[in-house]
Amino acid sequence: MSPQRTPLFTFRFSALCLLMLLAYCNISIFYSLYTYLEGLGIAQQWCGPIISSSSLATIFSFLFVTPRLTERTAPKAVFAGIVLLIACGLAYLLLRDTLGLLLLRLVNGAGIALLTAAAMTLLVGEIPPERSGQAFGFYSVAMLLPYSIVPAVFDHLGGLLPNAAYGYALMSLALAPAALVNLALLRHRKAQDAARHRRAEASPARGVGFAAMLESVRTPSIGLLLLLNSVYYLNFSALFFLSKSLFADRGLGGVGLFFSIQTGLMLATRLAATRLFDEVSKPLLILWCYALTALGFAMLWTTHGQAMVVATALVLGLGMGVGPPSLNALMFSLSGPQMKAVNSNLMVMALQGGSFLGPILGGMAVGLLGYPGFLAVGLAANCGGMWLSLLFQRRGWTGQAA
Repeated sequence: MSPQRTPLFTFRFSALCLLMLLAYCNISIFYSLYTYLEGLGIAQQWCGPIISSSSLATIFSFLFVTPRLTERTAPKAVFAGIVLLIACGLAYLLLRDTLGLLLLRLVNGAGIALLTAAAMTLLVGEIPPERSGQAFGFYSVAMLLPYSIVPAVFDHLGGLLPNAAYGYALMSLALAPAALVNLALLRHRKAQDAARHRRAEASPARGVGFAAMLESVRTPSIGLLLLLNSVYYLNFSALFFLSKSLFADRGLGGVGLFFSIQTGLMLATRLAATRLFDEVSKPLLILWCYALTALGFAMLWTTHGQAMVVATALVLGLGMGVGPPSLNALMFSLSGPQMKAVNSNLMVMALQGGSFLGPILGGMAVGLLGYPGFLAVGLAANCGGMWLSLLFQRRGWTGQAA
């Protein structure tokens, strides 16, 4: 190992990963929101809009907040996001009507945008360029881990709580330690101000501005990479929300086992292959992701037994596991110093867009074409992702120095 290798797990990088972990705990806790809204007597036609309004608010807030954030303003935005999310968590104990819950979800989405966009702005300033794949590998683990833990924990705690709103309130209070982490980061930065002059160009005194962000999106490599990221999360969210009904339509059980295997393998892949994310061409890793995900959709097409359920979960876990670290690391590598934070936040906005559209478009595909048609559309989307990955490789958009 080269002695010149820049350390990755500094205090600041580790603290920011912890901040992301706590933020995504406050997103994954809402796995039960649809059932909770039905229990309150909310009309069924309003349940979907109430749930998805948070993602819409997050997307629009990202557009407004991202161009204005710098490393100097980000800690204040983190504090603002924490305050909003704690207030929203506690408000679930009070609000039970449709309009109140809709407004609450909109504010919740704005809080998520403030916290995650500001944390990402701070995070990119801590990533050694030669270890961006590793950095985003561990960062994506911090995002994914809550989805494999929080629902299981609160399913077991359900009988001890009056209703799900108490779970939402309790989880929001977990952000109180996040405020202390942010305070420690602020003090640590002030203590190291003299050593941070080397990052001055990556941390402009003012935000880059909305026009510069739009110009970045119009750059072919950046725009296509945002599209690739959206397609990944569109597939992931459509599969997540529609698999239970797909399995029921096929007379299959074990959807919980399916997701446990898939998510567990995604986490294991990201932890075991962190070095690979920097040593192998990132477009080729993205090609691997889309190729195995396409194979997984094709296997689901013919899945009618438990053995195939397990096999498909293994293939999807191995494929989807390498996606986000490679996609985010490639965006980091392709971005100029002043645009790294903005473009990384645009990737999070693309994530939110894909996650919002996945269940909607997937549901439309099922309604028009049935489950085989839905899987065929997913297979076609992944083939498009494979083609774009090859395009990146052919055009030299690999993020590696010439």
